[in-house]
This record gives sequence, C-alpha cells and structure tokens, in this order.
Amino acid sequence: MDRQETDFASLHELIGRKVSFRGGRGVVVEILEDGPSLVIQAENLAIQPDSLGYARRRSRETCLVEVFDSEGGYDPDFLAMVVEE
Repeated sequence: MDRQETDFASLHELIGRKVSFRGGRGVVVEILEDGPSLVIQAENLAIQPDSLGYARRRSRETCLVEVFDSEGGYDPDFLAMVVEE
C-alpha cells in the first residue's frame, strides 16, 4: 500500500469536520477518490443565479481542495487548511 492509498483511508475522518481554507470556513462533506479531493461546503450563503443570470436564491457554495499536486507532493491549499473541530 503506497502513501496515497494510506492517506485516502485516513481522509474519511475529516467528513463532517469544520475547516478554515482559502480565507473562508466550511464543512468537509465528501471525499472524492479520484485525486483524491475534499469537497467542502462553504459556511456562508451565496446568491445563486438562474440560467439567465438573475439572482434567485441563496445557497451554500461548494469547492474542491486537491490533496496532492501534479508531482505527487501535498497540494499547498491542502497543507494550509486548518481543521477546527
């Protein structure tokens, strides 16, 4: 078992945990195996436009944080992420 497989198994412990990342806060809602990547749902609500660009509702944005970079090392965004709880 290589480092990336071992790290993927331990990433599941982050699901449901609050994190600080890229100047914001959110909750880890899912781990994508391809990558792997963390799916983080932002804490703040954002205005979501409809297909014509008109503001229709507020929703929480989601973003991806890659765990590894293209060279196999840890991605800087992942290393800068702080687990709060």
